[in-house]
Amino acid sequence: MAKKLILIIFFLPSLLMSQNLGDYYAGKKYYFEAITEYKRQLFTKDYTNKDKVLYKISLLYFRSNRKVKAETYLTQAIFNKKHTDYDINCYILAAKIHWDNYDYKIFRNTLTQLQTTLDSGRCDTLEYIKAWSYYYNAQWKQGNQIIDSLNLSFSDSLLADINRIAHIPQKSKVLAGIMSTILPGSGNLYAGDHKNALLTFGLVGSIGGSIIWNIIKRAYFVAASKYLFLFRRYYKGSRKNLLHKIEKENVSRIGDYLKSISSHYPDPIKKLQEMKKISDRNLFENK
Repeated sequence: MAKKLILIIFFLPSLLMSQNLGDYYAGKKYYFEAITEYKRQLFTKDYTNKDKVLYKISLLYFRSNRKVKAETYLTQAIFNKKHTDYDINCYILAAKIHWDNYDYKIFRNTLTQLQTTLDSGRCDTLEYIKAWSYYYNAQWKQGNQIIDSLNLSFSDSLLADINRIAHIPQKSKVLAGIMSTILPGSGNLYAGDHKNALLTFGLVGSIGGSIIWNIIKRAYFVAASKYLFLFRRYYKGSRKNLLHKIEKENVSRIGDYLKSISSHYPDPIKKLQEMKKISDRNLFENK
């Protein structure tokens, strides 16, 4: 056992020297150590392909959920003077970050830049992906125009599914606001928020009732104080939360519908990932 330990200690330095130390750390999922080593390589210019090192750093930042940092190094790789196969991977990773952040406009701008590096066939695929970004941005007309311009076997079916969005039930914020003004809590009841309907009716209603009672008793100063410092505060807060809930649920219904129909068509992000020039799977392998 002692002899084996001595042999391991003796050969370990030469073993590490024969492989990229950053790749070794990345393979072990020691992201901080791997990124530090890659940054050392950049500083000392210990590399054969700078874009490759920049992309590795970006990918590890992305995997460790530090997307802003990832974008910084992706930008360096994309806009330096040297153009390599890793530029395509960088564009795709940047686009994925924008998609995850729901920054659909920047996502489309990134795809437009990527299109300048691709052939016409793959540019059509990017247009299809852009169409879905318009759909998730609730810009149905722009998305439909793209799908209609592409020669896809499922274009008619997809356009029909998107046009059905107009029939998805939506709650009216205007109606909810009017109902809440007439009777506090009724707007929440209309929105299906029964818990807050009871709370609003009990709290705002009781404050409003006490103000009316004070007015009847000619306690105008007390009534005015309650109105200014209690009723307005709770009424405005309740109304704001109600309208936010309706808007959120309306968007969720559309989002759920889009997710349900998207399963019948090619996944846009999977299509984007398939365009990678170099596979991430083998990126950190030591050779």
